[in-house]
Formats: sequence, structure tokens, C-alpha cells
Amino acid sequence: MDSLKNVPTEPTLLTELINAKKNQVVSMALSKRDDVTVSVFSFSDNEGVSEEEYFGDTLYYVLEGKMSISINEKTYELKQGECMAVEAKTSHAIGSKTAFKVMQITL
Repeated sequence: MDSLKNVPTEPTLLTELINAKKNQVVSMALSKRDDVTVSVFSFSDNEGVSEEEYFGDTLYYVLEGKMSISINEKTYELKQGECMAVEAKTSHAIGSKTAFKVMQITL
């Protein structure tokens, strides 16, 4: 595969690709390209990523649990199966008091 990596070639749940341990955030890149990033993240309880911004529009899709996205002093709560986009070069943070897994796609 020219564009993907770490992706099974047999049916597999995305949530089974990655697991965090206590006090950890674990990530796995699924894309090989520089202009597109596709990653899955597993966050343990009380973990998150502080203010960051990305080169392109970013889509978050919650694979498991619940998470929050904070943008410009407003916080959005997302649960499993929900998604939300953040515009390119917009500072934002993600996290939760409980463990969660999320797929992040930046274009």
C-alpha cells in the first residue's frame, strides 16, 4: 500500500488497534503521506492534548467513550459515533475525564 500503514487487511475493529495504559496517550499513524494525516489515539482517564493547531482541516471521530473539544473558550462534548470538524490553523484542545479512543483525519 502506498498511502496506508498499520492497517489490517482483514476485518478488524479500529478500537482494537490501539490501547492506552494508565496515565498514557497512545497514537498510531495510519497514513504514509505528508499532506494527509490519519491517526487513531487512545487516551487513558484524565488525559488530553492541550492547545494545538494543524495545517489542514481536521475531523475527529469518537471510536469509544466520550471526549471534549475546546475551541475559543467554547467546549463541545462528543460521544461514541459522533464527529466534529475543526478548521485549519484553529487552536483547540481535546481530552476527557474518562478513557476514550478517537480517529483524527487532517487534510
